[in-house]
Parts: sequence; C-alpha cells; structure tokens
Amino acid sequence: MDLGQQLWLFVTNPNVTYLLLIVGLLMLLVAVTTPGTGVAEVIALVSLAMAAIGLIQLSVNFAGVMLIVVAFVLFLIDATATAHGALTLGGAVALLFGSLLLFPVREGAPGLSGWLIGGVTLSTAGLSALVVSALMRMRQQKGVDLAAQDVVGGRGLIKTAVTPPASGTAQIGGQLWTVAADEPIGPGTDVEVVAREGLILRVKRVSASIDQLIEST
Repeated sequence: MDLGQQLWLFVTNPNVTYLLLIVGLLMLLVAVTTPGTGVAEVIALVSLAMAAIGLIQLSVNFAGVMLIVVAFVLFLIDATATAHGALTLGGAVALLFGSLLLFPVREGAPGLSGWLIGGVTLSTAGLSALVVSALMRMRQQKGVDLAAQDVVGGRGLIKTAVTPPASGTAQIGGQLWTVAADEPIGPGTDVEVVAREGLILRVKRVSASIDQLIEST
C-alpha cells in the first residue's frame, strides 16, 4: 500500500473525518470572532476541504451535518451577542445529536466512537463558554475605558475623602469613581477630572467663581 492509499484510508476514517469537520468549523469560528491573523482561516479551509472528502466518501447523513453547523452558528451568535451562555447550551445539544446522526450505522462499516463524540461535545462547548466569558470581560473593560475617557474634563462631587497618597471616591457623570489628587480633598467638595490613570481618575478642586464668593458672603 503506497502513501497515497494510506492517506486516503486515513482521511476517509469516520473518526478522522469527524475531527477534521469539528476543527474546521472551530477555526472558522475563531476566524470570524478574531479576524486578521490568517492562520485560523488557513486551518479552517484545509480541514474543511479534507473533511468534505471523507463526508462524501462515507455517504454522510445530511441532517447530522446541518445540526453540527447549527451548533457552531449558535456558538458564534453567543460569542458575538453575549446571550449569557444560553445559546452555547443549545449549541452543545445540537452538536451532540448531530454527531450521533452524522454517519448512518452500516453492517461491517466502522462507526463513530461514542467516546470521541462525548469528548468533542464537552470540550467544544467548554471552549465556546470560555470564549464568550472572555469577550464579555473585554466588552465590559472597553465600556469602562470609554466611560473614563468621556468624563475627563467633567465635574463631580467627592464622596469619600482623598488623602494623598490614598485615593477616595467621587460621583462623576452619574457613576462612582475611584479618584486621586495632589492635595487632600474632603467629602462634599466639587472637583474636576484632569486625567485618567488606568481606572483611577485624577481630580482637582474646582475653584469658586467670583459670583459664588459674593453669594457666600
């Protein structure tokens, strides 16, 4: 048996074809959520092309393929729309049933390993959940950063005293922020945001205007 025949038998093995399909779809998911590297795209293209050869040769069940594709679509939607894992759970169920239906049972023909199906379903769903949680943290961090940038130049009111080098808190832009200053500032003092240092806002006292001084006297 030459190398070509060995490669053909390898690619048309149900377990190998199944893994190639899963890897291809998973890399396609990575390529969509984190575009630009090109590595995931290449792996997805090669894996799906090789999986297609095995799927055609093994007379795959179309319903099984559709369920697996639907599973990864649900994973993708959950990763981009942050549906809090509900779609990931649905995707795991679709992936499990699709895997079970993928290759019809034929007498004398090798079948798909149940252990492989279980392992792939659990690991893929777990990986998708990790991606969803990571993206949610990134979005939350980005939202905090944008909010911090927007309040630079804004004014607020000190809630907890600032006693350098210790920081305090201030109500600024409708949110409670951790603030720092170059001088002690007591509660109830009006302050202005002059800079952002990570998630800490640097503030200074708002000097009273002449009209305010006249009114106070």
